[in-house]
Amino acid sequence: MLSTQEAQEGEKLVLALNNLTGRTMVLNRPKALNSLTLPMVQTIKRYLEDWEKSDLCDVVMLRSNSRKAFCAGGDVVQVSRDWRDGNKAQAMEFFRTEYKVNHHIATYKKPIVAMLDGFTMGGGVGLSVHAPFRVASENAVFAMPETKIGFFPDVGATFFLPRLDGELGVYLGLTGQKLKGRDLLYAGIATHYVPSERHALLEQRLQGLGTSDYTAINLAIEEFVAQPENSQSEDFVGVVNDVPIDFSLASVRDVIDICFKFNTIEAIMQALTEVANQPGPASEWAQKTYDQMNQMSPSSLKLTLEQLRRGAQLDIQKAFELELVLAERRLESHDMHEGIDALLVRKTNDAAWDPENINAVDIRELYSQYFEGEHETTPLYLGSTPFTEYPHKFGLPTEQEILDVVSGESPQAGGFGMTYELVMEFFMREYESKMGVEQKVNWVLSRRTELGDAGGTLRVIKS
Repeated sequence: MLSTQEAQEGEKLVLALNNLTGRTMVLNRPKALNSLTLPMVQTIKRYLEDWEKSDLCDVVMLRSNSRKAFCAGGDVVQVSRDWRDGNKAQAMEFFRTEYKVNHHIATYKKPIVAMLDGFTMGGGVGLSVHAPFRVASENAVFAMPETKIGFFPDVGATFFLPRLDGELGVYLGLTGQKLKGRDLLYAGIATHYVPSERHALLEQRLQGLGTSDYTAINLAIEEFVAQPENSQSEDFVGVVNDVPIDFSLASVRDVIDICFKFNTIEAIMQALTEVANQPGPASEWAQKTYDQMNQMSPSSLKLTLEQLRRGAQLDIQKAFELELVLAERRLESHDMHEGIDALLVRKTNDAAWDPENINAVDIRELYSQYFEGEHETTPLYLGSTPFTEYPHKFGLPTEQEILDVVSGESPQAGGFGMTYELVMEFFMREYESKMGVEQKVNWVLSRRTELGDAGGTLRVIKS
């Protein structure tokens, strides 16, 4: 229950705008890049609950009052301070309430549209990535940098990162790598790309739409999307560098799968070393990635890898319940507080990790501490049906969905023997010529398929 002071603070930092049948939450803590406090997440929780029950609300929107940041994360400095000052219940209440909000967004009974303009990291990802509509601008910067502060990717990352293409989610979760602008669309984090200057008009359009119909809302957003900067090449060439796509990871996408497919950090680091020592365009990326991971908390790296491997098999509810257990165990660790101090308080980026390297982290001890045994948890999410895949799909097709059409494993597409033209025609029809579909399908086909034996049909290249 919020105190009067907390409620007043929360309402100053999270504004509520009512216009026709649209409701908008505006994050209003710009000096702190809208980093979330406990009163803020409590206020967001209350707004979501009230608007879900209101017959006057058709659609909920989330945005920031600043183009610099949608939300740069949770106020973990305060959480760490509370824990070390002995106010452990207060520290855990932040995570418990934050995860309830994230879960509620994932299972909300009305459409939610998140406007990603500026930094969208950590807690900001949790407020947006579970929504059915995630609209990124050219200013959007995504990252899950928790391993650098001795924590782990939370706010539902256990669920959403393993469901990105291939090993992309594991790569992003371990390294904290930033993605920008259109990257978010092609990575599957955003569903639409709309320039920042159009966001206000989009909000007005949705406020006056007068419906909760998801298809209608999707079509309304599509009215504002920007054309891809690169158009499709005229011919299917089968070489990724010749296929224009505005995705910063395009040239190393397959190498990411090669290096991050392993189930131990040691094996991943070894794979990066091998790529770094080979001539080729991926060498520099591999060395940079190796160096990035060496800066992270070794125990966080091993914890995160195990978390994400398990998350691939968990439903949305179990994923958040696991994260709550991991958050409490991590607050008991040395590395979380040391990482927060080094990066966010002292700002020296010189954390003294314990253990100091990955070889010193006993994996059996880590499993025992974080994943085994009985943990006292209370039910967090009542009244919703758990799911293992997001119920709404308004983004681009995944790589696997594209390859399933080629291999004949997609029941919607028919059988085997599809040519490049037929595959492209299928996706443009299914996605109603959605912006970005042509570019992504063309890119995936160029990397992952080759011409078969007859009639120009395609077959999947075995990885």
